[in-house]
Amino acid sequence: MRRQVLFAAVFLTLLVFAHADAQEEEEETILNRVHDYMQQAARQAQEALTTVQESQMAQQAKGWMADSFSSLHEYWSTWADKLSVLWDTAEKAEAEST
Repeated sequence: MRRQVLFAAVFLTLLVFAHADAQEEEEETILNRVHDYMQQAARQAQEALTTVQESQMAQQAKGWMADSFSSLHEYWSTWADKLSVLWDTAEKAEAEST
């Protein structure tokens, strides 16, 4: 009878330790999952931020290009007006000389 009690006590002790080890592994697994989830969330947040920044940079670049083309158009219009006045003057002078 003592042997059976001793055997039962040893068996229960091993069972408790096995359960504790399994619980630690489960906690480590949960911790790893949470860690992986947080890394994935951080990566997605970084990608979203990068996309927004690129979008803002693209908008800013479009604005710069629009401003540059507007300035170029104004510059061209100014020169075209000046040249058309010179052209008209040259045509009048040629018409008067003939």
